[in-house]
Amino acid sequence: MKKRYLLIGALFLFACNGRLDEMRPHNMAEADSYLGSFNNIVNATSGLYGQFLMQAGGYSEAHHYHGSYHVLGEFRGNNVIFAEAFPAQSGFMTSPDYLRAPDAHFFLNSDQKSQSYAWALWAKSQQLILGASRNIIAIDKLYGETVNPDEKRDLIRLKGENAFLRGLMIFNATNVFGRPFWDNPDVNLGIPLDVEATAEMLPRNTVRECFEQAVADFRLAASCLPDERSDRTFANKVASFGMLSRVYLYMGGLPESPDEEYNRLAVAYADSTFSLVNDVVEVLRGEELKDLYDNPKTNKEILFAFFTGNFPSGVGNAVHNYYSWSGYESEASTSVYCCEISHDYEKIMDKENDLRWQYFTEPSIRHAGRFSTTKYNGGADNAFADYYSFICPSVFIRAGEVVLNRAEAYAKLGEDTKALRDLNEIRDRAGLEELSGLSGDNLFEEIFTERRRELAFEALTYYDYVRNGVTMKREEVSVSYSNYTGAQYNEIDPKTSRRTVCLIPAEELQLNDKLVQNDY
Repeated sequence: MKKRYLLIGALFLFACNGRLDEMRPHNMAEADSYLGSFNNIVNATSGLYGQFLMQAGGYSEAHHYHGSYHVLGEFRGNNVIFAEAFPAQSGFMTSPDYLRAPDAHFFLNSDQKSQSYAWALWAKSQQLILGASRNIIAIDKLYGETVNPDEKRDLIRLKGENAFLRGLMIFNATNVFGRPFWDNPDVNLGIPLDVEATAEMLPRNTVRECFEQAVADFRLAASCLPDERSDRTFANKVASFGMLSRVYLYMGGLPESPDEEYNRLAVAYADSTFSLVNDVVEVLRGEELKDLYDNPKTNKEILFAFFTGNFPSGVGNAVHNYYSWSGYESEASTSVYCCEISHDYEKIMDKENDLRWQYFTEPSIRHAGRFSTTKYNGGADNAFADYYSFICPSVFIRAGEVVLNRAEAYAKLGEDTKALRDLNEIRDRAGLEELSGLSGDNLFEEIFTERRRELAFEALTYYDYVRNGVTMKREEVSVSYSNYTGAQYNEIDPKTSRRTVCLIPAEELQLNDKLVQNDY
């Protein structure tokens, strides 16, 4: 059934986009009619996966959700340095990254399309939330009218997939546009939640309301999706549990003032991730670890990943181009890729013993003395002579993170022995020696650093700093943008600075007078 979903979704992707993109009340009747059949609901659901790849809201510069999500979670951290400035031109085309990359990296947070990744993420998030909500409403209606038991079962699965995608969009966007959960979540604002699919101009909901809706969606997804081994490039049950462990960890409070209830729920859902009867989830070890980022469909560690290889367009992963060459292999040494591993990150790595350094880094082709990550080098597609694109996955959640989620939650609960057990599981598979005797702040700091080693270049490190109220400081300052080398642009204290949040796009404020802009 899943293969059929993908085939139909790929063939009808553009038709689905036309019906779900920028939906407003004037075409709601058309959407209701279109979603009145089982096959069209399949098409519309498959189309939502395709929206990770498609340009945002008709904007002329193709900017993908998976690329924007990555930049806002990774460029704002301290694992990446710009070894050179992004070019104003890429061939004969204006480079969309020319202004957007330094805007994110230096916390300028522009509200303009041409200068901000946040606009694309806002637009795509709202589009997918609305599309998933319409699908869920249509599924509930059709389920009551359906007598075929197989079709009813498939409708339940489809509802779970839509709930998962909606929860993912809500959670990610709230972290971009809202303050961390520990900072007055009943007052601070997140994003508008159009879960009733009104397609009307709505005000922003509070951060708490956004987090609670994400929790409700992932719980719904977990209840609808079956306990079975599944293609990890689609929503599935273990991914739902894994995301719940992450959401509750983000709600779990600062290290000095943790919330016991939420941290216990983070532990419980981490346990659930590894406890299914028919679906085995494992952290990869030894030689298998080398293949962690190459095979998202059957990989035992990946829980959910976006995979451009699912689509017939042959478009490579946009994230790959930030870290390594693509295009003509003969021009690899001159191919423009500006992001290299920072010396800040190098300092925390045991280069001799840590398998993650050995397996997932390499000397830079373009920048002497620097290193690049290879996490996005999988799926080389030799489209024609000498030309390669890279059909690699963007991993949104995997088992290694879930183990560390549980370790941090245990540490915040004061259960040091259990926290050390999980921490050492990740260290052991990375080839590092076991730690012992740690407790309190020392244990938390070691788990925090291990998360950075393990999850670097996966768009999570920056949020680890923000949600824990830890100052993020770059010791290595980029010299590629001479106007942006001041210290104020290379560190951020989440407890004193509101620049942790991006601005609401100016165009959205003009369209919707119910929106309130973030302030600094």
